[in-house]
Amino acid sequence: MMPTESQSTRDRLLDAAERLFGQQGFPCSSLRQITDEAGVNLAAVNYHFRSKEELYKAVLLRRIRPVNDERMKLLTDAEQLAGDQPVPIRSILEVFIRPLLRRAADGSLAGLSFLRLISRDLTDPQPFMVAEMVKEFDPLVGRFARALTQALPDIPLPELFWRMQFSIGGMLYAAAHQRDFERTSCGLCRGDDLEGCVQRLIDFCAAGLAAPFSALEEQPAFLSADVEPVPARP
Repeated sequence: MMPTESQSTRDRLLDAAERLFGQQGFPCSSLRQITDEAGVNLAAVNYHFRSKEELYKAVLLRRIRPVNDERMKLLTDAEQLAGDQPVPIRSILEVFIRPLLRRAADGSLAGLSFLRLISRDLTDPQPFMVAEMVKEFDPLVGRFARALTQALPDIPLPELFWRMQFSIGGMLYAAAHQRDFERTSCGLCRGDDLEGCVQRLIDFCAAGLAAPFSALEEQPAFLSADVEPVPARP
C-alpha cells in the first residue's frame, strides 16, 4: 500500500493536471505548471508517472474506469432482472447514460474539471491515448452492442452501430454542455435538472435507435453480434 504522504502527492498531481489539461489542453500544459499548481517538485512526476503522457493517461483513466465499471455492473443487474427476455432498450440506455451524466452534473470543482477534460479529449484526442481507449472501451461497447441487438432484432447491425454513434454523441454533448442549456434556451431548460436531462436523453436515443429501418443503399454483409468494434468515447 502506498504511504499516505506519497498518495497525497500523487492525488495532488492528478487534481492539478486535470484542471490544467482541461483548461489549456495537453500540449499547452507544462509539467512545471502542473507541479507548481500541485505544490510539489518536478521529481514527483517522474517518481509517480514517469512522463507527462503517463500522467495524462492516469488523469483520464481515474475518471473513466469508475464510470465504465458502474455501467458493466448495472448492465449485468439489468440482464439478471430480465431473465430470458431481452433487456428493454430504455433500461440499456439508463445504465449507459446515467453514470456519466451524474458525474458531469457534480457541482464540485472536480466535476467541472472532469467536464472540461472530457470535452477537450473529444475535440483534441491525443494519439498516445488511442490504444488505451480501445482497451478501455472495447469490452463495454461489445456488451452494450449485444444487448441492443437482442432488444432490436429487426435493425441490421451496421445500421445499429450508426445509431449508437449518434446516441453516444448526444450523450457526450449533454454531459459537456448541460450547464449551458439554461442560457442557450433563455431559461426554458434548467441547467441543474439532471433527472430531466437523463430522461429526455433516454427518450431521444430510444426513439432514434428503434426507428423503422429503411435501407438507403446496399448494406455491408450482416456482421456477427459478437464483433467488438473500435469504440467511441467515452
